[in-house]
Amino acid sequence: MRHLGESARPSDGRVERRPSRGNGLRFLRRDPRRAIDEDQILCLICGAPLRQLTNTHLQSHGTTALAYKLRFGYNLRRPLMCLALRRLYAERAIRRGLATAIRHRRILGEPELRRRSGFGPMALEESLTRREAWRRRKAVAAGTSRGQTGGPTGRRRAQDEGVRAQSA
Repeated sequence: MRHLGESARPSDGRVERRPSRGNGLRFLRRDPRRAIDEDQILCLICGAPLRQLTNTHLQSHGTTALAYKLRFGYNLRRPLMCLALRRLYAERAIRRGLATAIRHRRILGEPELRRRSGFGPMALEESLTRREAWRRRKAVAAGTSRGQTGGPTGRRRAQDEGVRAQSA
């Protein structure tokens, strides 16, 4: 079981230590994705480790699930539960055939929704995830593992070599 002092997802294989419990919530509020572990989710208000942030727990803080997600920068469709519980619910839905019960996907049937996709407000969680993905792609293209680039990216290098080969 992971404790407050261990990172939820070390990005490069090394163990990242979190600050002590007093500063831990401040650390987690900067990147709320780290509050969700395999077997628990930490409430970013009180620091309680739970399997799921229920409406009852959130009401004890005088907030709702929507207000909590907006306050801490979670995607609005993010379930406030640990990864193991989310996986269990997904497996159960597959066994029961719940996907076949969905009759209409509005984004497929209404072209206006497709045109507007991607232009809504971006949550903190989404911007952090996109930034990390961009840095990983940049590091891979440059051939480094830490995200430090030492010259043109892989695509640019290949284009330059192609131009040189054509001119020779």
